[in-house]
This record gives sequence, structure tokens and C-alpha cells, in this order.
Amino acid sequence: MPPRVSIELLRIGHCRHCERMVRADGHWHAVEFPALSVLIRHPQRGALLYDTGYAEHFFRATDPWPERLYRWTTPVRLPAHETLGAQLARRGVQLEEIAWCLISHFHADHVGGLRDLPNARFLCLRADYQQLRGCSRIGGLRRALLPQLLPEDFDRRLQFAEQAPLRALTGAWRGLGAAYDLFADGSVLAVPLPGHVPGQMGLWLRDQRDREVLLCADAVWSSATWSALQWPAWPTRLLMHDWRAFRRTVQQLHALSHAHPELAILPSHCQPSLDRYQPEWR
Repeated sequence: MPPRVSIELLRIGHCRHCERMVRADGHWHAVEFPALSVLIRHPQRGALLYDTGYAEHFFRATDPWPERLYRWTTPVRLPAHETLGAQLARRGVQLEEIAWCLISHFHADHVGGLRDLPNARFLCLRADYQQLRGCSRIGGLRRALLPQLLPEDFDRRLQFAEQAPLRALTGAWRGLGAAYDLFADGSVLAVPLPGHVPGQMGLWLRDQRDREVLLCADAVWSSATWSALQWPAWPTRLLMHDWRAFRRTVQQLHALSHAHPELAILPSHCQPSLDRYQPEWR
């Protein structure tokens, strides 16, 4: 049996955007989308993070033109008590203690705080990193990428998930194919979830309550997408790296959730899903 890990959901700021962009039956008015970071405590590896949410670095990175357009399109709020450092400190963890940060993908709401982790090593899927490094300034902005958010020594501290052993997913999860066993002990599996970006990395874990959890990042923004196949409005399709791959991923999650409703599937910006898993997370 793989070792269990403990999971705590952290809300690290939020942005506001039109609800209809993430579900075609949504309202036209702006709603809050929380930015998620997940504190994972591993029995051997110590304190890990899955993504970082926002940080003050985001505001500095979006001060100049044309990056300021990013901030105008999705206005961000980060109260002092929601910063990553404050959230970790309340749980007895210092930023310097984070050993690994597992990066779902490189959009700013997922990597805003990487510069605040001086001792962490980083893990991601290769394709998303290659897109980040291959984009021009304007091309990156069009894809919601801000390379300024990376620490100067990021490349030295980076490993790709593809370097870990590949293993077939079994049981309820076999429809998702194979995953990378990041620590070679079966505790944290990196699951490719294509569509939203070239290389999005979800995580499979077994938590402290012995519950199987899939952290699925932006594979969907709303649980209604995978539970009822309520697709985002058509303008959102233009923002997808690969719409067909996105649909396939959603349909896999749909089949999985209906066959096994006991499983916890946690998108990074879906308040109701996160509330159900950890009611006190806010």
C-alpha cells in the first residue's frame, strides 16, 4: 500500500472574471475564482506544495505594458492573511521548509509565489516548460504566461515529471491511462491532463482520511463541466491549447466521477468542490 499523505487546501488570493466564460449557462457578471495551493505533508519528503497561487510578484510583473492587460482582464485581490507565507505560518510551516513545489502548469495564478520558495525543487511536465521558454513576450502574454515570476535559478532546481517511473493507473483511475510516480513510492502520481495547456500535471494522492484524491488544476474550472458536461462558453475555446484534448479529458473525468462518486476530484478554482472537500479551507 502506498504511504498516505496529508492534504490542506490553501486559498492564495482570487481573481474576478465573467462566470459565463467557464460555463455556458453562467451569469454575465463577474464572480470570484479562488487561487489554490495545496500543502502536502509526506512522511519522508516533508512539506510539499502543489502550485502557489498568487503573490505580490504578480503585481510587479504586471505593472508595465503590455503585461498590465493581464491584470485588467482578471483583476486580482490578495489579502495579507491569504498570502502563502501567512497561510503556511499558521500551519507551523515556513517558506524555507518547502522541499518541493509540484507545478500543474505555468499560468500566473498557479506559479505566482515560486520566488518565495528559496529551498524548493520544482517538478512539472516538460511540454509546458518548453512552451514557457519558447514564447516571445507578447506570445507569452497571450497564453497567460509571465516568465518574470520564475526565480533566477529556476532551471537549476527543476526536474521533469517524465524522469520519474511511469506506471499504469489501476482500479477506478485506469481510464486516465498512466502516471509518473514522482517519489517512486506510489504516494504522489503525476497525471497528464491535456487540453488546457500543452502539459498540465494533475496529482493523484491518498489522503489522511484514506480517500483517493485527484488534484486536477484547470482541467475544468467548474465541477458542472465534468459532472454534467456543461461546457464553457465559446470564447473560452479560443483560449484553450487544444479544445479536442480538453473535451477528452473532461469526458474521462465525467465517466470516472459517475462510476465512482466516492472519489474526490478537485479543480483549482471551483469553490463548491473545494468547500465540500475541506469546509474550513477559507
